[in-house]
Amino acid sequence: MPQRKSENFLFNMGKRPTPKISEPIQNSAWVIGLVSFVLLLTASMVQADQQGGQRPAAYLQYGFGGPQVAMGGAAVGTRNDVACGYWNPAGLSGLRGLQVEAQDILLPLNQQLYFLSFANGYQDKFFYGVTGAFYTPGGDLEARVGPTLQPDSLFNDTELAILTSVAVRVSPRWSIGANFKIMTQNIGNYTGFGFGEDLGVQYRFTKHTTFGFMAQDPYSVFTYTNSNSLIFPVTLKAGISEHDEKLSAKGNFDLEWSSDLGFRPRFGAEWRPAEVFAIRGGFWLGNLTSGAPGGGLTLNPTCGLGIIVPMGDSLLEFDYTLLPDRIISGGLLHQVSMTGKFL
Repeated sequence: MPQRKSENFLFNMGKRPTPKISEPIQNSAWVIGLVSFVLLLTASMVQADQQGGQRPAAYLQYGFGGPQVAMGGAAVGTRNDVACGYWNPAGLSGLRGLQVEAQDILLPLNQQLYFLSFANGYQDKFFYGVTGAFYTPGGDLEARVGPTLQPDSLFNDTELAILTSVAVRVSPRWSIGANFKIMTQNIGNYTGFGFGEDLGVQYRFTKHTTFGFMAQDPYSVFTYTNSNSLIFPVTLKAGISEHDEKLSAKGNFDLEWSSDLGFRPRFGAEWRPAEVFAIRGGFWLGNLTSGAPGGGLTLNPTCGLGIIVPMGDSLLEFDYTLLPDRIISGGLLHQVSMTGKFL
């Protein structure tokens, strides 16, 4: 099948009651330190992570959700957010009503990437959501048989992914969830179809401390009309999320592993100096145990701002995120999203 000009980006790239859980005294000073540390990191941009091979539907690796992406993608232990359907579907068990989020990542080279998601719950025990993602690198992709100045032809590429998420609160502490994914691609004269799944679990140590684990793509496959098939690398993620109400701060740490990208630690923090304003920062480390030949350790910082607009028992949230460009080394990308939470 023809090669794409953006191939290099393939990664390298009525409120309901809350169950009561005992909460021991905790020292949360580390949260303040983490917030300061990650925000300082974002002041200096380093080379973007260039490791990895050619993953099917690689655009999904950018991630979904303004707060989660701004916090370095450390979100396996996150709860009560529509974007949990992407990061760990078990986290949907924290929902308190209908949530809808729309997101746009402003990519270079005429690329477009949009996310739209909604999630809700039933009887505070069963939860569900649907996320749609649309990606295209543009209609001016160049096809060549050999090294020539002019392309032999131009072609287009459009990709679509639908994630259906379900979650169950097994007990006040345990939650489980799963994603079922359908993906399509039309590239030149070829058509591809893929399906896959994610499996997630969360355990609440206390009201504000949650551990999460997720197996992403345990068996996900993409097949093209020319009979070529690509199997997604399995990715395992484990993480913990801590929320300190007194400091109005959150801190997350994730550790993920995959056969093509190796180990990638992720850190993130959020501080709300006011109820209507959030400051977020984070980073992930790449090339620890895998990557391009000769690739050195990479630090990939992220940061973002959130503005919350109360509307009675509901609210609107507007998020802006700055993150590394995975195509242009040292470049930056801008992400904007809007979330409605209707209690």
